[in-house]
Amino acid sequence: MRIRKLALVAAAATLPLGLTACGGGASVDDFCEQFESIDQIAEEDADQAKGELEELADVVPEEAGDDVQEAVDLLAEDFPADGDIEGAIASGDLTEEFLTAAQAVESYGSENCAE
Repeated sequence: MRIRKLALVAAAATLPLGLTACGGGASVDDFCEQFESIDQIAEEDADQAKGELEELADVVPEEAGDDVQEAVDLLAEDFPADGDIEGAIASGDLTEEFLTAAQAVESYGSENCAE
């Protein structure tokens, strides 16, 4: 499941409508490896994304900054366990803050991870 797709789905659905992790010792390469593995999740396997986002939260490098760390933490915390983003948005379980977090993570990943 592409984080970019997640951000776009969340944006489309929410337009009408702080956590800190210990990360620290991870590198940009560690982040990118996990970021890219999330992008490879097939839509029908979206229920795996929550666990993958939790792993991503553990590998945010210090140089990414607190904003990216907090965004990844929020995504990992709020991502629906069943992977049904559209249903969670429709029911109001996901907020504008989730959309902003998805965009921040996508932006950092796009700028720092080669496709």
